[in-house]
Amino acid sequence: MALSRVQQQQQQQPDPDCNYNITQIIQSKGYPCEEHKVTTKDGYILGVFRIPHGRKSTKPGRPVLLQHGLLDSATTWVMNFPDQSLGYILADAGYDVWLGNMRGNYYSRAHTKYDPNHDEEFWDFSWDDMARDDLPSMIYYILNVTKNTQIGYVGHSQGTMIAFAEFGHPNSVLQNNVSFYGALAPVAHVGHIKSPIRYLSSATITKDIELYWHLLFGRNEFLPSSYITKWLGTFACGEVIIDRVVCDNIFFLLFGPEKKNLNETRMPVYVSHEPDGTSVKNMIQFAQGVQTNQFQAYDYGSPEKNQLHYNQTTPPPYSIRPMKVPTAIFSGGEDWLADPDDVNYIFDNIQSLVFKKYIPDYNHVDFVWALSANKLIYVDLLNVMQKYHPAN
Repeated sequence: MALSRVQQQQQQQPDPDCNYNITQIIQSKGYPCEEHKVTTKDGYILGVFRIPHGRKSTKPGRPVLLQHGLLDSATTWVMNFPDQSLGYILADAGYDVWLGNMRGNYYSRAHTKYDPNHDEEFWDFSWDDMARDDLPSMIYYILNVTKNTQIGYVGHSQGTMIAFAEFGHPNSVLQNNVSFYGALAPVAHVGHIKSPIRYLSSATITKDIELYWHLLFGRNEFLPSSYITKWLGTFACGEVIIDRVVCDNIFFLLFGPEKKNLNETRMPVYVSHEPDGTSVKNMIQFAQGVQTNQFQAYDYGSPEKNQLHYNQTTPPPYSIRPMKVPTAIFSGGEDWLADPDDVNYIFDNIQSLVFKKYIPDYNHVDFVWALSANKLIYVDLLNVMQKYHPAN
């Protein structure tokens, strides 16, 4: 007699990585892992994880911070196998690897004053705050722990956006402590994105994006990581083809349709850990960028409110031109979030570009998960990084 669907699911043996936390994932691959807590000036407690050295060494090299993208976490850098994940590759190359987490995701849901489960104030943040507070807090903490004066930085997606905003600030002191910046699927202007976020940002829908998003999603957390997400990744994205097709469609809806570059047997692991949490306010700022096609601070919706927050009636713009950090940029032709037309804005304005590479069939997640990323991205990234920020 054919097994029922429930019996089939029960007999499936899910990949252990589906239910492991980041420490367990890293240690299961034979690497050391430390968990650190970094408190920002405004009270957010960020979970930062460290791979101090590779499998064939016991001495840490120079530090590198890897910063995840939108709706993501530090797990993104270690979810593939050691020869395919940037976190492991850099550790084996001699670097002291630090994996950051932005406020509001699974590993950074803590505050000195507010409870994320009960206090709306906890979720009153956008990527402005990540650039202004989270990024400097993590970098200075790492430099203090490692007794170094400079750090290497690699960002993906939102992790590049906050770096462009902070490093490009005319009064930025932080960029003096960053000797190299690798930008994977870089994001600044987002006016041409093809992601469904666009359809929640159209001026034809509403001029008050903030009100519209609050009506749809509330004011607190957007897309939290949950038991349902882990269950979906463990069972629904297993060997049953129809479930995998549904899973793929949902997952790639946000970041681009091209999936031939991924190891589909790892899909249950990806979906178990993604998407991770952020605030509705953060998503609103992305939506504002789509509507205005401006790289600027959060718009509070009226001249009066902006005046209160910024001492001017419009949100202050960000500029990439003042940035002096040697930067390598890797972009893709099938990227729905870092559209090639928007990436051209970065190329037109950046003054510190030392390397660039374009992969025509790469989408947004391929830069961290593609089977070919180690050869198409990480070899070049490591070579350029060794020039400006050698491991030893």
